Amino acid sequence: GGVTIAEQYVETGLAAVIVATVPIFIVLLSWATGATPRPRLPVWLGLAGGFIGVGILMEPSMHFSANESRHPGIGMLILLVASLLWSIGSLYSRSAKNADSPFLAAGQQMISGGMLLLLAGLITREKFHLATVTAHSIWAWIYLVLIGAIIGFTAYIYLLRHCDPAKVATYAYVNPIVAVLLGALFAGEHLASRTIVAAALIIGSVAIVITTQQLRPKSMPPVSAALAEAD
Repeated sequence: GGVTIAEQYVETGLAAVIVATVPIFIVLLSWATGATPRPRLPVWLGLAGGFIGVGILMEPSMHFSANESRHPGIGMLILLVASLLWSIGSLYSRSAKNADSPFLAAGQQMISGGMLLLLAGLITREKFHLATVTAHSIWAWIYLVLIGAIIGFTAYIYLLRHCDPAKVATYAYVNPIVAVLLGALFAGEHLASRTIVAAALIIGSVAIVITTQQLRPKSMPPVSAALAEAD
């Protein structure tokens, strides 16, 4: 929901780049909750690079004008908050009591989110006009339901249960690149040099963070435990 709202203020490519901060949030939250050891120096450098990249993206939008009703800075802030909340939810889902079936678990989460968005729409007095629905939007909706929700989100729920959350979050490597290129090719979105530099910083920083976490040597079991297993 947050990404959908934010894309009323920013372009799709820019939105995908900011959402790429999810793995960085997951690493920080995993350490803060004691799930993983303290990050090493390369991880901190990666975190710094990622936030510098976000800062490069947001700097031109930090000058608010009273005449602007849809300021890009608002969308960027929504995206950062949404990414943080997504990361918290991803980590919480590993220990929360949930349905055994990933399909059922994904459906429960989407129904809950949909009800909250419906309530928000009623509060803000949004209206649905059937006449504005086009064939293009219908096909886009079908694609998002089948590929994004049923396949993509269900796979994400399954992987969260069986893999390291930081590794699962590496899906954010590909999304920004694909979104920026598709937005430029098919939506006529402007591909500024600032966006390219910031995207390289964010994606590179995420790669450093995740790669460093993967290369961390696993702790060796105590000698007594090893001898007991041998017996």
